[in-house]
Amino acid sequence: MISLALLALFVVVTFALWREGLWSSAIMFLNVLAAATFATAWFEWAVALLQPRLKSYDYLLDVICVWGLFALILLVLREVSDRVSRTKVKFRKPVEMFGCPVVAAATAWIVVCFTATTLHTAAVPRDFIQATPEARMFFGLAPDRRWLQWVRGSTLHGPFAVPTRAFDTGVVAPGTNADFIIRYANRRKQLEAEPELRVNR
Repeated sequence: MISLALLALFVVVTFALWREGLWSSAIMFLNVLAAATFATAWFEWAVALLQPRLKSYDYLLDVICVWGLFALILLVLREVSDRVSRTKVKFRKPVEMFGCPVVAAATAWIVVCFTATTLHTAAVPRDFIQATPEARMFFGLAPDRRWLQWVRGSTLHGPFAVPTRAFDTGVVAPGTNADFIIRYANRRKQLEAEPELRVNR
């Protein structure tokens, strides 16, 4: 079910950007990549700020923060790019015909990877996302794991890296330094034990 939904998302985004042309698709690719990367890297920090004030919404804050940051950053980047790039660059027809679907599909893949990752933070039963934390989403392509690797690497070694506060470097076992999927699988399991979605504290 989730794999089919992600496939549908991939097709819709690809088709929508394909119609926009290569220049618009290329700008959107950069905007989506930056927005999704920053939202994933920063959302836990935003949750930590909001949690003391909204304790009863503990299981909802993660997914709200990650998608809220993504939408906000994407809107800002889109506004800036529209103001900076007022002239649409025209490419030769062969370049346009070949490049546009490739860039559109690449953008759609980022959206799928980001969406698959954020599904782990959703307030749903543990097995709704994956039968086990070791399972691989989207017909075995595991876009969530690919995205987590990208963001982890970007925060460790990228131009905006802060190694002391790198994303997803917690330890769940000796020799393990990536526990995002396991942590959120355990959170969803805890949610199943709650009588209701809101937590009374």
